[in-house]
Amino acid sequence: MASVLKFLKRHIVAIIVIIILLIIGIALFIFARQILGSGNEGTIYGNRLDGIEKVGLKNETLEKISAEIKKNDFIKKVTYRIEGRTINFTVDVVQNTTIENSKKVAEPILATLSNEEKAFYDIQIFITCSDAESEGYPINGYKHRTNSEFVW
Repeated sequence: MASVLKFLKRHIVAIIVIIILLIIGIALFIFARQILGSGNEGTIYGNRLDGIEKVGLKNETLEKISAEIKKNDFIKKVTYRIEGRTINFTVDVVQNTTIENSKKVAEPILATLSNEEKAFYDIQIFITCSDAESEGYPINGYKHRTNSEFVW
C-alpha cells in the first residue's frame, strides 16, 4: 500500500493530465455523437412532411390525371410517383410532337388537383420522346407549391 501511495505522489501531475484528457475525450465523443447522429432517429424527410395526412393525395386522383393526359393522341405512356412532397410525372410522347403540344400535359394536372393539394405538393413533369432522336426532348416542367403555373 505504501508503494502505491509513493507512486501516486511521484506521478500526480501525469495522473491528473490523464484524467483530464479522458474527461475531455468522453465529452467530445458524446458531443460528436449527438451532432453527427442527429436526424437518424426519424424519417429521411425530418419534419418536412408535417401535415401530409391532412392533404392526403389519393391514387384515384393520380389515375384520373394520368387518364386525362393519355386522352391526347400524341401520348404513348404516362407514369407517376410521389416522393415526399413532390409528385413526379413522366410522359413519353410520339415522334414529331411539338414542344407546345407536349407542354399541354400540365393542364389536366392543374385542373384535377385541388387548391389545397397544389399548395402542398411540388409537381414535376418529365417529357421524353423514346421513338427516335427528337429535337428539344427531353423537357422538364416544374411547379413549386407557392406558384400557380409550371416553369419549363
